[in-house]
Parts: sequence; structure tokens; C-alpha cells
Amino acid sequence: MSTFKIPLHKPFWGREEEKAAILAMRSGTGVGDLSFSENLSEELKQSLNVAYALPTGSGTAALELACDSLLKKDDEVIVPSFTFSSCANAIILAGAKPIFCDIDINTYNIDPAALEKLINKKTKAIMVVHYAGFACDMDKILNIARKNKLYVIEDAAHALGASYKDKKLGTIGDVGCFSFHGTKNVASGEGGAFVTNEKKISHIAEIIREKGTNRSAFMRGERKKYTWVHVGKSLILSDILSAIALEQIKKLDTITMMRRKSASYMLSRLEKINSKLILPHEPDNVYGNWHIFAIRVPRLVRDHLIKRLRAYGIEASFHYLPLHSSKMGAKLGYKVGDLPVTEEVSATLVRLPMYPGLKKSEIDYIAAVIKKILL
Repeated sequence: MSTFKIPLHKPFWGREEEKAAILAMRSGTGVGDLSFSENLSEELKQSLNVAYALPTGSGTAALELACDSLLKKDDEVIVPSFTFSSCANAIILAGAKPIFCDIDINTYNIDPAALEKLINKKTKAIMVVHYAGFACDMDKILNIARKNKLYVIEDAAHALGASYKDKKLGTIGDVGCFSFHGTKNVASGEGGAFVTNEKKISHIAEIIREKGTNRSAFMRGERKKYTWVHVGKSLILSDILSAIALEQIKKLDTITMMRRKSASYMLSRLEKINSKLILPHEPDNVYGNWHIFAIRVPRLVRDHLIKRLRAYGIEASFHYLPLHSSKMGAKLGYKVGDLPVTEEVSATLVRLPMYPGLKKSEIDYIAAVIKKILL
């Protein structure tokens, strides 16, 4: 439980989630792929307009499922360095190699021009990350992918409820991966989902997800018995957490609207401070869910600002340390200086509180404190 007066994030939970969790406990054993998991899958299909949706134990599990379904040993996957380690881990665990790419200075998303230069004969896929719930330039990325016959994996962990040209993020590429972590817009504590419109991809994914067995087909009555048919993992989501996620998905439009309203007010207050702040913005053709409200300040100011905000009871944080400049990045042959935009964004970014229910008075307080610190 956060000790801050204003936490960085807060789940939008109510009595509906409590009742659903209790019902799931009373009506089953809590294992995955029972009635609540099935209902969650159907709700995701309808909400996202996709053909196949598989609840997973986490967003990380969804990424692993995507990589295990699409990649083979020694493939290469282009991925932004400005992301969480789960992306690179999923690629490596599938036997492939992550190729780190720089990002756009304005959106903090993968730079299409930079990624195109990294493509070679070993490249099999592009993994995009829709940072903060704002879409990557999917038209350019899809054109590059089609031209080079590459898969597009969307890490949409931040992006449930967001869209690009009226297409839901996570449904534009070959596979979409979502997270229901307790910090996300839709939160069940832990959890995630893998979605696709491709039958072949879905078929292999559901086998890998269920320990390499064809149990899912058996449960649908398509087989008399089930057996081990492929190397697999245990990636399914507990029915209890599925019950919570299901209620959250039903509230998604409300959650997104509340975040957008709070973000709009936050912008209006911060715009009045000074030119030291670089504020987030919603690009053209993008409908953001404002999962993260990130500002940027000069390098020499960043750590001081975070420390002082915390002293005033406002939880603030930096975000990703670049993967390419990490200890693991060094093992892959990268070093500091390789991706300058990523390094600049990482060194200057500050995350501010953003969640449904953030009050105007709290936003006024955040803005007043920032003004006091910076002036």
C-alpha cells in the first residue's frame, strides 16, 4: 500500500470485482480456463474485435507466448531499448536475439526510420511498444513489415482502450499482448492476454500456453483425449483473477474516459508553469488511454524534481533504464552511446500520478508543487 498522499497509480476496483472474485472462489477451484476465463476471452474478443483471445498469467507470459509461437532459433527481432526487460527476455527465451532500436524523441515509441535500417536476412519480427498508451506509427511500421515479410508483435501492455485510426491497439499487427498488472488501466493484480486474428497462430499458441498439450481442443469437445504434442509452458490465468479482469474490461470505457479527463486537466495546469517542462501530447490519428503521464525536464533537474515531489507526498518516478545500456545489454554487444535518443529520454523523464479518480484538487496540488520546485 502506498504511503504517499498522492500515489503514482491506483486500481479502479469496486464491489463488482469483489463479488466476482468471491463467486469464482465459491464456484470452482480457481484454476484457469474455467467459466470466468472463458467469459473473459469472449469479452476481449468483442471489446477488441479480434477472432482469438487467450488469457495469460501476465503480460510477460503473453509476450513469451507470442515469441514462442512465431520465432525459431537464431531469428532476430527489432525491439525498442526503451521498454521493460520482459520484451527482450521473451525474445531470448524463444531462442532468438533482440536487436535494440532507438525511439522517436516526441512519442517515445520505436522510430520507423531507425528500425528499417536494422533489418537483415535474420530479421523475423518487429516488436513495437505503445508507450504510455499512445500508438506507434503503425502505418509506416506495417508497410516496412509487409515489404520485408516480417511479423509485427504489439506489446500493448500500456495500451488497452487506446486506438490508432480507430483500430484498437494490440489488434493491428499479427499478435497483441496485454497486461492486467495491478498498475495497469485494467487491473486484476496479475494477468494478461494474447490476441490474434490468425487461426494458425492461435492454434499453436493455445497448445504452448497449456503445457504443450492439446487440452484446449479436448475441453471444447474436439478430441476424446488430450496429450503432449509440443514443447510448452504453463501460461494460463487463474479463474479468480479472470473474474476480476472481466469486471474491469466491462469498465474499460469509463476508466479510459476518466483518465483522459484527468490528463487534459493536468496538461492545462502544467502548461502555465514554464518552458523547462516538455509535456506529453496526443499525436494525430491517435486516441490515447493516458496509462502514463510523463513529462521531461533537463537532466540536471530530473532527480531533484523526483526527490522533492516525493517529499511533498507526491509519488513520482523515472521510468525505463535503457535495455541496451544494461548489464545484459552489454552481454549482447551494446554500450552507452549506441542509442542517443533513448538515453536522453530515459535521463530526463518523470512519471507523475495518473489514475481514475485523481481529483482536480490533487492535480492543482501537483502543479503547484512542481511550480514551486522549478521556479
